[in-house]
Amino acid sequence: MSILDWIFIGLFSFAILFFLFSILLLFSLFSTKKKIRFLSGIRKKNKRKRIKLKRERRRLEGVYKRQLINVIVLLVLAFICGGGSFYSRYYQANSLSERDSDAIVQGYYLIEQIDLQLKEAENNDNKTKIANNIKELSGRLSSYGNRLANQRLTVEGQGILNKQFKIMMELGINLAAQQEDFLKNPEKMSEFNEDLEKAKLQQKKVFEHFNINEAALKKKN
Repeated sequence: MSILDWIFIGLFSFAILFFLFSILLLFSLFSTKKKIRFLSGIRKKNKRKRIKLKRERRRLEGVYKRQLINVIVLLVLAFICGGGSFYSRYYQANSLSERDSDAIVQGYYLIEQIDLQLKEAENNDNKTKIANNIKELSGRLSSYGNRLANQRLTVEGQGILNKQFKIMMELGINLAAQQEDFLKNPEKMSEFNEDLEKAKLQQKKVFEHFNINEAALKKKN
């Protein structure tokens, strides 16, 4: 399990404990309040007994105030821990895991490199070297067929990410299966450029959904 999983479990467990303790203390609070009302209804003619009764009532009122403060504190702690646990779950459902994040970043660089190689092939006579470079890059891209988005993500998030993995896999397989002379074929080049744009378009959807800074990735490229 990830750190966020442990945080969720810990905070949720504390939230339940604090809530249960507050409920138990609430029963004691009502019991103390009932005793105060009972003592308030007693009328003693004897002065000593009245003083003793008054002291006992004041003592119970002090106990009642402390219990009330403790109940409020426990409920606030339960609310904070409960809110924290659900926020951690919400964060997990809307943020990429380290594994998925690495996959998207690596995929971004692979697509950029393939795009550069295809553009370079238009003005470079050494197409054998470029074809080999593309095959190496596309082979790594085709491995995305084995990937699935983290199941803790929302259904929408999983769908967007899995679609990107599928598009990258298909692009990688198609490029890797080509003969070296495909770089001299204008129709093939046009077809792969279209596939590349399709991958980039889906990539932008991933970036927008998960708030990934593409400009920062370009600087590192």
